Order: sequence, then structure tokens, then C-alpha cells
Amino acid sequence: MVLAVLGAMVIPAAETAAETAPAPAVGTTAGAAGQAARLTLTDGTVVNVDDFSFAGATGTVRVGTTTRQIGRGELRDISFTARQAGQAAMATGAADMQAWKERAERMLERFPDCNSILLLDEGEYTYRADGTNVSKYRGVVYIAKDEALGQGDLTIGLDPNRERVRVLHARCLDPDGVLHTLQPDQIQVSKGESGGVFFDQNQELSFTIPGVTVGAVIDYSYETETYNPFDRNFFQSYFFFQGGEPVGDSILRVRMPSDKPLYHLAPNCPPDKAKPVITQEDGQTVYTWTFTDMPPIIEEPYMPPMRDVLPAVVFCLQKDWKYFFDRMKPMFEKRFTLTDAVKAKVDQLIEGARDVHEKIARLYLFCQKEIRYISIKGNLASNQVGHPAEETLKNKYGDCTDKGMLLATMLKHIGVEAYPVGIRTNNAGRAIRDLPIFDANHCITQVRLDGRVFYLDSTATDYRYPYFRDDDHDTTIDNPLREEIASIPLPPPEDNLTEMTRTLTLSADGTVKVDYVSKQNGTNEANSRYSIRNLKPEEYLREVRESVAGLTPDYQLEIASHSDPLDFSGPFTIHSAYTLNRFTPRSGSYLVFEIPFFRMRFGEVSLAKRTYDIVYTTSKKRVETIVINLPKGFAVKYLPQPLRVKNAYVEFEVTYDQKADQIEIHRTLAFPQRVIPVKDYGLYKEALERIARSTEERIFLEQVEGKEASR
Repeated sequence: MVLAVLGAMVIPAAETAAETAPAPAVGTTAGAAGQAARLTLTDGTVVNVDDFSFAGATGTVRVGTTTRQIGRGELRDISFTARQAGQAAMATGAADMQAWKERAERMLERFPDCNSILLLDEGEYTYRADGTNVSKYRGVVYIAKDEALGQGDLTIGLDPNRERVRVLHARCLDPDGVLHTLQPDQIQVSKGESGGVFFDQNQELSFTIPGVTVGAVIDYSYETETYNPFDRNFFQSYFFFQGGEPVGDSILRVRMPSDKPLYHLAPNCPPDKAKPVITQEDGQTVYTWTFTDMPPIIEEPYMPPMRDVLPAVVFCLQKDWKYFFDRMKPMFEKRFTLTDAVKAKVDQLIEGARDVHEKIARLYLFCQKEIRYISIKGNLASNQVGHPAEETLKNKYGDCTDKGMLLATMLKHIGVEAYPVGIRTNNAGRAIRDLPIFDANHCITQVRLDGRVFYLDSTATDYRYPYFRDDDHDTTIDNPLREEIASIPLPPPEDNLTEMTRTLTLSADGTVKVDYVSKQNGTNEANSRYSIRNLKPEEYLREVRESVAGLTPDYQLEIASHSDPLDFSGPFTIHSAYTLNRFTPRSGSYLVFEIPFFRMRFGEVSLAKRTYDIVYTTSKKRVETIVINLPKGFAVKYLPQPLRVKNAYVEFEVTYDQKADQIEIHRTLAFPQRVIPVKDYGLYKEALERIARSTEERIFLEQVEGKEASR
């Protein structure tokens, strides 16, 4: 049956003849006060109730454990027989469920290790002539292992001011052939979880399908009616046809008024599946995409986000961005306003700054540190363009859009052209920009200065100017104020650099004294600042000790220090010093020396073959200088050979130079690209494995007869 959410009350509504399979009985029998009934309201809405009775001009309706009053004037028609007939019809359904189970058993022979099988994955979207829309989903799942039992727990989010959710049916055929059906009083409607920094007005409808166990088949369907859309010309979605479990049938259907075009793309779909089957039904144009018998996606290390792998269809009403830029630009302009309060704060922050870059750095740091990240959303304006800059400044909190707007507005006061821009972070998959799809999940600030275009992200509190979050790199932005789509380039590896200097003093008994200093920028620096500022001093000390103890339990830690993670005036630095007692093994007159923390491992090339690209969040570089002071009385017997490896995806070089009683090693490793195409995996794997092997080599020192050797 259908359950409609009216406010916070769950009311069973009319069963529909359009269901693809008979739905189960969900209601209970009528109580003593009345009978189960089907009510038609004066606005045409049809609802089913478990118990209905009249007392004068007021009726009482009960759904499960919920009771409410309804006036006679709200009712157009009351039918007791239709409701009872509907319940009887929906009580059947075990036969078609058994057919699903038989199909699952056949598929299980092909995929014996799967946790579950998605037998039917069916989505239907209907755009109405009045601009409202309805989306319907049906899923049929076979539970193969305990790990999949949670699929019987469903939660559906909704905005009660704009949406109604109806559960069409929810049932389970257990391994013994018993059909279990959802009851109305088993459905809960609650305020959506806001989390620590997210606040909105959404609700959640949730339920647990009864009888779910290993070997069961569950079948559920629900629809969401958007009766009050933000914009009646806004209709879009993104539907995926595959996932981490085998799929029997995956079907997408989009219904449009015959006079309304639909624009669509099919990312990752094979050519023969990219185009829909188009039919005409009852004044509607119906677009249908169908996939059948799809294997599960097998995850690989460093693979792309699922969005960039799964076959999908994305659709909308507009062919370009003009409508939405026209719609959004005035909203941005209204909030992108310099007020006296904003000007005064900017003047205070930049006082005494040497140049424009120091001014930008101060404003950037202020928006990062002094404006807390809290998201409060409730309408199109706050969702897409945020709040006015002065409001965010006064509140001292805001989300990414609010922070992006505030920083851009503050920069305007110092004569720097800047804009809040929407992006989809690279760890969430590529944005669709060939069609006007609202799939941005983040907002940052675009800066235009001296002919350069660069970006700042004030939600990331540990990045030092001019660096910004790595998941913003190599993405596409939309800028409503400039009415443009643009790309954020991948920064050079030098913008994500770690420089390390190690001085190693080796004694004849194999003891090694180590002095280590590093400085960083970009994401490496931000990650270090974040992790260390969240550790107590004793916790940091413990982590350093554990790291050194991984080399040998016989050590002394002399120094474990770092610069202030909240001081953004310069690069973040780390300094440590420790002694590894008798670390280097001795064999006769030889010391066989392995440089501490010198080995490199690359888990991304652990597979013999790959199906998907290797994807990082950004480029990076590491530069090392290692000075080894030799023990008295020892000479170098063997030094590893220098090595240089370079291709489009990795650059590596290591050199060994002996100078009197010292060995000086210089090593550089850079990854200039973020994505390594699967076609070049063999080349990349060979290069990284060659690099890894070079880091396993030892240095051989020989005690020279007649020379003094300290022990």
C-alpha cells in the first residue's frame, strides 16, 4: 500500500493500480470504534486509514498507533469496501517473491562470494506540466550473508515543506516461504540528524522490514513527491546502474510532458546503452534505460570515485547554464555587498601589512580561523548562495558558501577581484558541466590578481596562504557572478612539498645518531598541522617514540619538537633527534648499513593488472638530503649506484657521493600527475617497483686495518 507523510503523521494513502507487483497488506484490522476505510478529501487526495468513525461533525482516523481528528467538511467520499478489498488484494504476493528468490539462487551460482544481490533496481522520475515532480524507487534484494542484513533498514530524507514521501510497499519472503509485511506503526518520522555543524529543517522517514534474515528476499518501493519545488524549472537527477553487488535488472525511466524536451548524458555507459528507448504514453514522452545481469564492481587501491566508474545517466530540463546563471546571479549580487561593518573589519585586519599578499593572507586566515564552520540551510538562497557577508561576519559562523562569500567580499574592499565559486571536490567524482547540473558539493573563493587566477578555500583551517585544499585541485568551477564555467588546474608538485634533512653519525659498534629536520608546504603541511594540533604534547611524544621503536627497541629519544601549528607566518617544521643503539649489524670487519626510514613502498601498484585508473587527490614532491658521518677507521666498500627514473607520471633521482669521511645522499621523488590511466599502468608499475627496489640497497663499510676505530 501507499503511505503518505502529512507533516509528522504517517497516513496510509491509496493503493495504485500502476504497481509492478501486488503490494502486501500493511494495515491492521478496524478497531471497535469503526472500520478500515478509504477516504477521499475535498482536494482530491485519497488516503487509507486503519480505523475510521464519526461523532457529530468530527471524524476520528487511526493509522497504526497514530490518531488524528478530521472535519466532515474535509471529506468528499468515504469507502469501507474499497479499503477492505485493497487489503485483501495486497495480502497476496508470495508467488512473485518466490520467482525473485529463484532468480537470486541462479545468480548466486555465478557470484558465490557476494553479500547480497540487487535483483531489481528501478527508478522512475516524472516531471509534471505544473513543474512539480515525483520520483519512485523499487528495490528487490536477496540477502546472502550477515553483512547485508542492514539492507532491511531504510531511511528516507525529506523536506516536509516541499516533499511528501509515500511507502508503496515493504515486504520480505523469509527462507521458510513466509511473507512478512510492514505495518504502519512500524514507520517512524523524525527530525533528520543534523550532526555537529549541520542544521536544516529536514525530516527522516525510517523503517525496518520485518523478517529479514540470510536467505530472505526483500522488496520495497517508495515515492517522493516534490509538491513545492525550489524552482519549477528545476528537475534533474543522477542514476547509477551498478555497484558493489551483482545486479539483475537496473532500469531508469523518465516521464516528461510530450511538449517538454529532456536533456541527458550517459557517463561511463557503453555506446549501445547510452541512448534511451523513447516511447509515448498518455501524453507523456517516456525515456527508458535498461541494464541487465551486471557483475559487482571489485574495488582496487587508489581507484577513482565510484561516480567516475559506474555507468550512469544524468538528466535535466535545460541544455545550458543560462537559465540558472540568470536565476542565481541576482541572489549572489544581493549578498556580495560591502557594508561599513565589513569594511571596518577588513581595515582592522590589514593594518600594517607590507603588501597585497600579506593583506590577502590575513583575510584568508581570519575566515579560516575566526568563522566557525556551521551550516544552516532552509531555502534555495541559503543552499546555493549562502548568507550576506555582514551576516556571516556578525554571526562568526557559516558553511563553505558563507565563508567563500565573506572572503570574496573582504577582498573586494582591498581592490582584489574575487568571487565565491561552486565546485565538486575531486574525491567525489568529476562534475557534470556539459549540462547545467547542480552537483557541486563545496564552495571556495576565486581570486584574480595581476593577471593570475588562483583559489583559496577558507573552510580548510590548516592551509597557509597561498595554498588550498587538495580535493579542490583539478576540478571544475561554476561562477554565477561571471556567468562562466572554468577549470582549476592541478598545482605543480612543488606546491605540495616536503623537504627533509637527516644527519646520521655512525659508530663502529653500529650505533647511529640521527638528527632529522623537515619543512613542508601545501597539503603535506596542512595534514601535519592538523594532526599535531589535535595531539596533546605527551601524545605527540608517544607517537614519535612508537615510530622510532619500530626500527629497534634499543633507542634513546633526545628531541621531539615542532613549530607552532597555529603560527602561519612560515612553513611548518619538525625536528627530532634519537640514538639507535647497535642498529647496524656487523659481520667481521664489515658494517652493513641500512638508512633508517629510507625504504619506499607503493601499494597502488600491488596488483598484477588493474581495471581502473590510479587516482590521487593532487600532485606532490619529496626532497631529501642525507649526510652520513662515517665511524673512524672505516672506509666505504660499496655504495649503491645512482638511479634516475622519469616518465609522465613519476620523477625520481637518487645520488650517492663520498666526501672524505662523509657520504652525502640526495633523493627526489615527484608525482606531477593526479591520474594514471589504466592503459599506462604497466609503465607506472615498472617504474615504482624499480624505485622501491633501489631503496632496499645497503651501504657496506669496511674497517681498514691499521686505522683507529672507536668502539
